[in-house]
Amino acid sequence: MEFTIQKILEFHDLFPKEKDLDVRTILKKYSREYIVRCCHVLCNNYSNSAFIPDNNNTFFSEVSKKHIPGLNEKISKYLNTTGQDRVCYCTVKTALELMRVAFSIPVQEYKNEGQKEDFEYDLFRSVLMLNENLMAFSHAGQLDLATLLFANYYVQNDIINQNQSDTFVRQITHYKKLVDFLENHPKCANAYEVFMQKMGINSMDEYSKTWMSLVSLSMGYLKSGVKACPIFDYNQLKDEDHLISKSVLDNLCIDITATIPYDAEDAESRDNNVDYRTFRSHPLVRVDSGKYLIYSLHLLLERLYSSLFFDIKDGFKNAFAFYNKEFVERRLFQPAALAALSKHTSFFWPTKHDVEELNAPTEIDGQPDFYVREDYNIILFECKAIRIKGEVKDKSDITELLDLLKQKLYQSTKNTDKSRKEKKKPEDLGVKQLGNQMKLIDDDDFELDKNIPDEVAYYPVLVLEDTHLVIPGISGIINSWYKDLIDKELPNQMCHPLVVMSINTLIWHRQAFARFGFHTIFDNYYSKAAKYEKDGIHWSFNPFSDFDTFMMEHYKISKLERQKMFNESLNALGLKKKITSVN
Repeated sequence: MEFTIQKILEFHDLFPKEKDLDVRTILKKYSREYIVRCCHVLCNNYSNSAFIPDNNNTFFSEVSKKHIPGLNEKISKYLNTTGQDRVCYCTVKTALELMRVAFSIPVQEYKNEGQKEDFEYDLFRSVLMLNENLMAFSHAGQLDLATLLFANYYVQNDIINQNQSDTFVRQITHYKKLVDFLENHPKCANAYEVFMQKMGINSMDEYSKTWMSLVSLSMGYLKSGVKACPIFDYNQLKDEDHLISKSVLDNLCIDITATIPYDAEDAESRDNNVDYRTFRSHPLVRVDSGKYLIYSLHLLLERLYSSLFFDIKDGFKNAFAFYNKEFVERRLFQPAALAALSKHTSFFWPTKHDVEELNAPTEIDGQPDFYVREDYNIILFECKAIRIKGEVKDKSDITELLDLLKQKLYQSTKNTDKSRKEKKKPEDLGVKQLGNQMKLIDDDDFELDKNIPDEVAYYPVLVLEDTHLVIPGISGIINSWYKDLIDKELPNQMCHPLVVMSINTLIWHRQAFARFGFHTIFDNYYSKAAKYEKDGIHWSFNPFSDFDTFMMEHYKISKLERQKMFNESLNALGLKKKITSVN
């Protein structure tokens, strides 16, 4: 795998002698709506990022001609000094940050007095200042390159580099399972009713079909290639199939006059829009009665499933624990693991009947979320649905991010929710659970499988629900914890490196797993990701290795199969040929 580090152009790269730009003061010269429309153009017309030079996708128009010569001189000097051919000056996240600042300013403070010929220049400078703020990481001590890679991917880019077609299919696949869960699990009745009332609808179809229609409208605009900011008028739409619910539209939108407080310097003032929380749940802006704009396809795509938990969580008792156990583990993960079993499987647990009937067998100490033995190869799975606090991402504090990650995936020594009491004793999670399970097997105290051979090889697997976490760098971080653990607890046993994968990879590549077997695919991965010593037991791990990427590169899903999955997603929502592609 190759990585390219892309420098983001910052304010002081071009204006080294100036003080920090006061973005709020600059924006107040103009109108809120005009700025929001520009955010829409930046989010949707420049793909993941915008570059200089790019003659086919320029930022400045003829109206800014008095500023262009001076800027060209500064940019040429910067490119010559750095030896670059071009530089990125705006990403989707920059555009969302611009919107966050714009909505944090009360609408009455906008003066709308700025000169037309200065607007693009002021906006460009504001974008560069926001880039500089966004790239300001903090951390304690030296960090290795893998950690920096992970932090940059996760903190900066969780809404960038999105494969829109894959996101579309994933959202629908998980959403359909979630709807079935909400409609049929007895403990979900209250949460289901809470969502119905909040959205003002009578069925989940009204929500999903409205979402699908918005995606179709957004894609239609993007494919037109027009560099503008279209507004769709609900009252003028020819919605012959009654796909769009006005109530859902109004629940998914922010009013153009709304104020969403946010102070980047004051943690107490960030709650309303930390990690773009308000934008993630409201991917539309209402600019007038019945008139809306979709400002970010990236956020809209993830609104179907990924954001839905936060709409329903208040309808559950112990929402996170219940949702993670009953839905993510038992409805998403275990059926996917069952479907991936191969002819090489000697034993597995839980049973096929328990998984298919959604039975909850009595849990015993040390049991994994899924267990597979392929002859003498033991594959142990732990599945985790974790959420990283938005304020940690906003602060870009790498040390705090790593500490929180270890609390959730290795051992929890304190409650990350400050409203709860301190823990009386540490709770082993993820990596340590896998280590404990291997220790039980090694000590002949593992009760689930009575026919384990004397000599075995361990293949530990950590499956994460959040695909944004399964990115280059995280496998290196987690394997550093894991290696310290097994060197201490199981120093002479065949404990292979820990595989970190997303549920999505398990689902999408189930045919490959079923054909070759888990351990064969994992061995192929280790041949790329690890270097074994002569004893065949001890190893060193390439910290940049990523299993999801390995599967995409070495067990590719054909275009025909991808299109089939895409069509199945449409059919799952009862929509055929409404949209042909999301890329």
